[in-house]
Amino acid sequence: MKTTKAYVSRPALILGEHVVDADRVRDDILAWNPDHPELDLARKVLTNLPGTRRYLRPYEEIVAERSPTQRKDDVFDAILEAAQQAARAAMDLADITPADIGCIITTSSTGDRMPGLDVHLQNTLPLRPDIRRRPMTQLACAGGAQALIMAEEHLARYPDDNVLVVAGEFLSSLYQQSLLSIEDLIYKALWGDLVAATVVSARPLGPDGCLRIDHTLEYVIPHTTDRYRKETDKRGDYFSSTRASLRSVTNLAPVLLKWLDENTDTPLDFGILHPGGPRILAKLATVLDVDEEFTKHSRDVLAEEGNLGGPTIFSVLERTYRTPPADGGRGLVFGLGPGVALGALLVTWNDPPA
Repeated sequence: MKTTKAYVSRPALILGEHVVDADRVRDDILAWNPDHPELDLARKVLTNLPGTRRYLRPYEEIVAERSPTQRKDDVFDAILEAAQQAARAAMDLADITPADIGCIITTSSTGDRMPGLDVHLQNTLPLRPDIRRRPMTQLACAGGAQALIMAEEHLARYPDDNVLVVAGEFLSSLYQQSLLSIEDLIYKALWGDLVAATVVSARPLGPDGCLRIDHTLEYVIPHTTDRYRKETDKRGDYFSSTRASLRSVTNLAPVLLKWLDENTDTPLDFGILHPGGPRILAKLATVLDVDEEFTKHSRDVLAEEGNLGGPTIFSVLERTYRTPPADGGRGLVFGLGPGVALGALLVTWNDPPA
């Protein structure tokens, strides 16, 4: 029987320093595409996406045309620089040093390069040469949740290790002027950038309290590989989806609710939910039968920072640390990404030691 527990320490965030009003993004999209065949629908949809977005590079660079090579180099360099800062800050929050790390898990669908982010961090932090590495590049919005699941599984076999989790996305780099479907316009208006890190250990670390991972769920909806995709053309990488993607939460509802029913006997107290977009988050709240307070941090992240991809759950978690649940409160971590793949964790809030 498994006895090792896994605790998630307070995350460190490196948000994009360039803050742009979503209204400006919307107005620019509409001004650049005055003859769009669905202009009225585009205006209506984009007006419903207010707030601000956080970018790793100036807005003028985000919307400018760049070669695929230049774009890829800019993305990796920016993510690596931020990842070093986030990783060091996360270890400081957990009160450990690079020498204490036994495994590094990285997830980034935009910063894909060989050697990967994991090896670069191993050299620059620096981490020991004998640590175990678990790089993931194809999980996108599910990356943060999946990385925590992998960290818990690693600790079940190597309970003396500390696991460094680093999730980084430069989603604004996927902006392409040539992509004009309604879905493409929505993504342009939603994207933001974030690099985050946390330490997962078999014991609570740091002075700020932590999440204990109790149960995990992974599930892929069969035959839905077309719903979310990263593709490449002569201008570089871009993200694509179909309108069927909006059905994904509804499709997953029976599996998610069955799992929750089997593993909980009381209502959930808090949510650390990846907010893919306003409609997806609203559908998830309906499925879970929760109030607005349950989704508040996710809604605030979406409004103030944007859809940040896999690292988004760590921004939601950081806000949870600012106004923590009661000791012993039960929560749900939820990430949904291409596949369509679900990563979910049932967690318990642990107050810091007295």
